[in-house]
Amino acid sequence: MEILSNVAVIWFVAGAALLLLEFIIPGVFILFFGIGAWVTALCVYLFEPSLAVQFLIFSTSSVLALILLRKVLLKKLYKMPDAVDDPDEEFIDGIGECITNIRPDSDGKVEFKGTTWSASAGTEINMGTKVKIIRKVGLLLEVEPA
Repeated sequence: MEILSNVAVIWFVAGAALLLLEFIIPGVFILFFGIGAWVTALCVYLFEPSLAVQFLIFSTSSVLALILLRKVLLKKLYKMPDAVDDPDEEFIDGIGECITNIRPDSDGKVEFKGTTWSASAGTEINMGTKVKIIRKVGLLLEVEPA
């Protein structure tokens, strides 16, 4: 097995084995060590560094790949939604039900997602009317008839 006497080939085979192992052991973690092994194989093929430098290249490239690529890959693989910047955005355009009368000069109550909220409106809204949430200011919902 003369081909296995080449250090670059050993690093390449180790990288391939680590990438295949990723399919057996889930978690998107071992993959980055496979990438590190392939980067090391390329460096060994081009520059022939010492064994200590090879391990330094392997560890550095593996950690960099982990830091730079893991979040992106997890997002792509598991289709994770983007984080909501403003948690109040889920209220906008939501539909609730008016449970007390609301007048322009006095607030009323609206039920939204099983919770009762104080609400204000620019027009009079009668109890039982479906309302659309325009915006949320603190704990007060500004609504209009839906």
